[in-house]
Amino acid sequence: MLHVTQNATALRSRSTRQALHRTPVHLRRADQLRCRTTNNGVTAESSKAAVTPPRTDATAIVDRILESIRDTDSGAAISPEKRAEVDELLEQLEQIGAAQQPRPLDNPLLWGNYNVAYTSSGKGQYGEPAGGRFRGRVGKALFRTAGLFQSVLQPDIATNKVEFKLFGFIPGFVGLRGKVLPEGDEGDTVQVLFEPPVLTIGEGLHLRIGRTSSVVLSTTYLDERVRLGKGSRGSLFVFTRGGAADAAGMDRVGLQTTSLTSAALFSAFFVSLFLGGAALWVSGMVALKAAALCLWLLGAAIGGVVRQGGLLMDRDDERMAEALAAELKRTRKREAEREAAGAGAGSSNGNGSGSGPAAPAVALKAAALCLWLLGAAIGGVVRQGGLLMDRDDERMAEALAAELKRTRKREAEREAAGAGAGSSNGNGSGSGPAAPAVA
Repeated sequence: MLHVTQNATALRSRSTRQALHRTPVHLRRADQLRCRTTNNGVTAESSKAAVTPPRTDATAIVDRILESIRDTDSGAAISPEKRAEVDELLEQLEQIGAAQQPRPLDNPLLWGNYNVAYTSSGKGQYGEPAGGRFRGRVGKALFRTAGLFQSVLQPDIATNKVEFKLFGFIPGFVGLRGKVLPEGDEGDTVQVLFEPPVLTIGEGLHLRIGRTSSVVLSTTYLDERVRLGKGSRGSLFVFTRGGAADAAGMDRVGLQTTSLTSAALFSAFFVSLFLGGAALWVSGMVALKAAALCLWLLGAAIGGVVRQGGLLMDRDDERMAEALAAELKRTRKREAEREAAGAGAGSSNGNGSGSGPAAPAVALKAAALCLWLLGAAIGGVVRQGGLLMDRDDERMAEALAAELKRTRKREAEREAAGAGAGSSNGNGSGSGPAAPAVA
């Protein structure tokens, strides 16, 4: 970014700075781009719109921002007038950040644990930029926010955490863990591919719910105290370094797994609300019916907040999530095919035969399972001729089978006795009847 030449007059510099503050960010960036591609005279003139305020100005702006957003519940309890003032200060810092070197993705200050000190939604954006449904009206009433944190961990991990107290006293949190992918050529923007959220109640109940998601976030300014972020839809973030974020265990967020006990307890909670409400409803008393409705509404409200891990996704997010899931599926399929091809090649080398890679192992296992199930199904149908028999039928069938066996045995013995008598008469010798032919 170019600077104003020293021989520019003070009056002209002052008017230029005033015009800069009134000019939207995207127009100023375009003006800076044009000054790089035109002739020298125009460059010197248009570069005045790219003035970089001194370091002392940046420090003063950060001080004003931190003072303005103090005790505002991460911006949720700030007046519209004060929000407009803070957003304007953030825009000024964004201009300073555009000239910072090294760029944020190459700056060691990027790494660390941060508190989400302020958020401001972009135009047309639905819901809270940080915290999702847990930060909505119903969410904050049931899950009182205890902390909002974000960490950028080496080498390429980002974690988000919303700490809460369910009903005001049961501790818990919802966490996201994702992979950071640089985006663009400016050195300040990343895309984060998040795994499904993990909901934790108390110390040991973990439930992975929802689906994958992604965000695009630019770091517009970075120093020792704060990191400013800007979402793809214009949402603004102020992250403050250290403090409570360092004690939030951010490196472990998203690593928890769902256990059968956790799943059973979560399910039992919702089932108990439903059945308890049903029991109160059938009593017939108006007061108990009202209590039943309260239980059902409570279950619906909690389920509505924690649904999909509290994430708020519009159609663009859903399409992106679907595309990510499809790409992950294709990637895993290719890996399985490569493994199967490698196994086939190894078998060919070992046996001296083989005309190409073997079929994917997963597909063969699936085909084998289908054959086994088909055989079991056919055998189950034709067993006993397809008859359904109770115990009396079975005993009768066993008696008939035994009697049939004894009858056939007697017939065989009579045939053997007749054959032995004929042999004795014909040959003049015989020591007795021959052994039964059937035996």
